[in-house]
Amino acid sequence: MILLGVTGGIASGKSVISNILKEKHNAYIFNADEEAKKLLFTEEISNIVLETFPELENITSESLAKVAFKDEISQEKLNHIIHPAVGKEALKKIKEINELGHHSIFVIDAPLIIEGSSYKNYKEKGVLIILVTAPEDIRMERALSRGNLSRDTIQDRMNLQWSDDKKKEYADYVIVNDSSLDNLETNVENLINEITNKNN
Repeated sequence: MILLGVTGGIASGKSVISNILKEKHNAYIFNADEEAKKLLFTEEISNIVLETFPELENITSESLAKVAFKDEISQEKLNHIIHPAVGKEALKKIKEINELGHHSIFVIDAPLIIEGSSYKNYKEKGVLIILVTAPEDIRMERALSRGNLSRDTIQDRMNLQWSDDKKKEYADYVIVNDSSLDNLETNVENLINEITNKNN
């Protein structure tokens, strides 16, 4: 089973690539953001978060976003709680899916694989890191078109994420997503062919 970690900045196109892999290659998608949300509401993790951030009265997505995206230190504190827990779940799921034998590709869709240092554990297990990049102005327009975040909020999140150039040092492959969906699909197909040929 090919193991891929798909990562990139906000609105770079991670989820689009994951969907392409799911539809065209029957890939199993492990969505790290969704898993993180589930884990946040478990008693063990929510207690640690409340101890770490005394200003929080309770755990909601809105209150956490205000704290986590306030500054780099707050984001790092939250990441250090969440990322190891998500990583543990991902590795458990890889084992489970591999044993079932229904999927030839397993994708970890995660925005902060590199910043959160999860890539170290993943790489030890043979996960190939794919970085999705796009110019900041294109990403801003895409993020705004979703209609759920303001320009200032999007910019704050961009500012807290590492630059693509810095992340490239840790990636095994880079996909540039700055034009059409057709072009992106072609780039994904070419990459999967390259990885498959290397594994054979």
